[in-house]
Parts: sequence; structure tokens; C-alpha cells
Amino acid sequence: MTVMTARSQTDALIQDLSTRLIAGATATETLLAWCDEHGLSQGPISVACRQRHVLAAVPDDVRAALRPAAGETVHFRQVQIMRGPLPLATAENWFVPQRLTAGMNDVLQTTDVPFGTVVAPLRPSRRTLAARAQPPAVDPSEDPSRLSASAHPSQPAIILEHKALICSGTGTALALVKEKFFAELVSLAAAKPFLSRDLDGRARAGSAPQHVRLSDDNPTGPDVSRLPGSWHD
Repeated sequence: MTVMTARSQTDALIQDLSTRLIAGATATETLLAWCDEHGLSQGPISVACRQRHVLAAVPDDVRAALRPAAGETVHFRQVQIMRGPLPLATAENWFVPQRLTAGMNDVLQTTDVPFGTVVAPLRPSRRTLAARAQPPAVDPSEDPSRLSASAHPSQPAIILEHKALICSGTGTALALVKEKFFAELVSLAAAKPFLSRDLDGRARAGSAPQHVRLSDDNPTGPDVSRLPGSWHD
């Protein structure tokens, strides 16, 4: 085994995180396992709810994914995902409340409990529809701590975006999520010694890995291809 360069190490961490999210049942449990492995903060995964309302007009891509029936509504929930004080990601969540229990809907409307935790009794799984890597422009060999810096200090730098359909154990579509993952997830891990290894070859818990490759906005980053279908912001 050989020691990886700082840039290839960061790219490998981003690819590894994306692979785990694709194979995992929920982002909540995947992020918790990732943070535990890399020593990122302490405590459970939590969210801070930024928006929460019933949609009068449902975006076309959301309607196509969830296919709400007559009498069903679509609710929207936007959150920041954290572990302790450390911000990890933001998530936009469109879900059909009629497909959840009354108790689950009450928790989603009145608390900041993560969606994945709330719907855990339904044995959820996620099917990734699109993914996009955004490797940081900063050279990690200069200063690993700068990976988490952005042009606006209050807005963490984004290194990965996912769009996924959350389904119940019986295959019912519960929600569509669009997630943006922050550089802190890899910057602190990248600052540690790292040996090259087959990150994608590891066995993962949860659902079987999907054959989905990352698209990459950085032409000098990993040689990866675009997912089937297009990304919609």
C-alpha cells in the first residue's frame, strides 16, 4: 500500500461517502456511521427545521417521483442536518403524509427529529436518482482546514449533492429528498493519515449497492460519468 496524495485522498473520501449514501437505508444512519468512523463531533444526528409547509404547487419532478393520488397532498420540509454543533448537510424533503402514520406526521410537524428516524418503523430504503460531486477548489496539501471554508462563512462549502427517492419496505414511495453535503464531512477526515485502499470494494450494510456513478463538476477530479437522467435543482 502507498500513501495517497492529499487531493486523491479527498476525492476518494467524497466517492466513498457517496457510495455509502447510495447503499444505505437512510442518510441519517449513514452520516452517523461516517461521523463515528472519522471522529466527527458526538451524539445523535439531529436537524434544525428551516421550512415546513403544505405545497399548493408541486414541482414536476417531485410529482413524477411520488405520483400522489387523488386526495393525497405533498408536504415540504427543509432542514439542516447536524451532529452536535457540527453542520453536515442540508436537505429538502417532499413527502406524502397520507403514506405515513398519524404519529409520524405529528412528529414531523412538531419536532426536529430527522425524517429517516421518524419513518424507521416502515423499513425505509433509498434509491439514488442523481448525484453530483463538487471537489473543493482548494488544494488540500496547502491547508486541509481550508476545505471547509466557503466564500460566505455562514454558508459551508458543498462537496456532494444527492437526489433520492425514499421508499417503504413494501416499495411505496414516501418522499423525495435533495441533499447537499458539506466539506466538513471530508475535511477533518482528510487531515488524518490515509492509506490507499479499495474504498468502493468494501461490503456495506443495508441495501445492495446500486450501480450509480458520480457526476463531477471538477475536470481534474475523479474520472466519473453522469447518472442516468438529469439533475434538477
